[in-house]
Amino acid sequence: MSLVYITHHDENILECEQDFVSGSKPSVSCYKNPTVEKAARLAKKLRERLNEEDKKLSVILQNDGTRVLTEAKKSLHRTMGYAHTPINPPNAFLRKNQGVKWRRENTHKCPKGMPMPPLPPPGSVGKTNVAPNFIKRNKESAGKTVTCPQPPRYVDTPVGTRHNLLSSGLVPQHLARKDFGKIPVYLKRTKKMLAEANAVCAKEQARLLELCRGIKGYTRTSLTNLGGPPEVPGMRVMGQAERNEILEGLRMSLTEMTKQYQSMSLLIDSQAKRQRKSKLETDLRQVEQDILLIETTPIIYVSEY
Repeated sequence: MSLVYITHHDENILECEQDFVSGSKPSVSCYKNPTVEKAARLAKKLRERLNEEDKKLSVILQNDGTRVLTEAKKSLHRTMGYAHTPINPPNAFLRKNQGVKWRRENTHKCPKGMPMPPLPPPGSVGKTNVAPNFIKRNKESAGKTVTCPQPPRYVDTPVGTRHNLLSSGLVPQHLARKDFGKIPVYLKRTKKMLAEANAVCAKEQARLLELCRGIKGYTRTSLTNLGGPPEVPGMRVMGQAERNEILEGLRMSLTEMTKQYQSMSLLIDSQAKRQRKSKLETDLRQVEQDILLIETTPIIYVSEY
């Protein structure tokens, strides 16, 4: 390890860059180096650019005391703040309408649009430039207008009280309709639906009777003549007492559910009420179908197990 003893301190770096800029010779000859000169030039350019950016203040104080907010990205004392905060003297307290007034600098310029075409010379548009005769035109239009016929009326007093004839009921209005005196469409649709339902019920009843006997042409009359329904292994025929008991229970359930349905509130405004109403309607339909099935079916087999 070697030791270097510095005995002469004659180097001075103060204002060395200004010497290079002004062309004066530096006090120390060691700075005459092209690399150092290039670095000094780059530093000067950087400092000039930063100075230009610093000059673009974000706040510009006007002569009238207002401050203009510009589009600058830098401003003085933004990061570190003032070295010494300026304080106004006690006699310079802030008065009304003397605070900081901000307004944004308006640098917008409207683009120039296309020039408007010149107006045509008088007389070039139309055959004549004489003003139209509105009175004559209105008379011609009034002559061509179709008059609206007055509604038929009748007078029932000597003074002359008038009433509309069509809405009075004195004149028949619906005799000339196409569907007058004919069966409405909804009644035809209902009759057709009932006929189809009766046909399906008759067909199903005939199929059940045929399955019970196993012989084609088996009817309810033949069932009575033969002495009773046929026996099915593992099944028994429901008796009349049991049938009446089930019907009585179904009717009681129907009455109770109908009472619950009728005692519901008139205003259905919650989800729970809607669900309860829907469930009651479903149960009522099911009970009615069960009652109809037991009453209309002559033979009902019940499992013995």
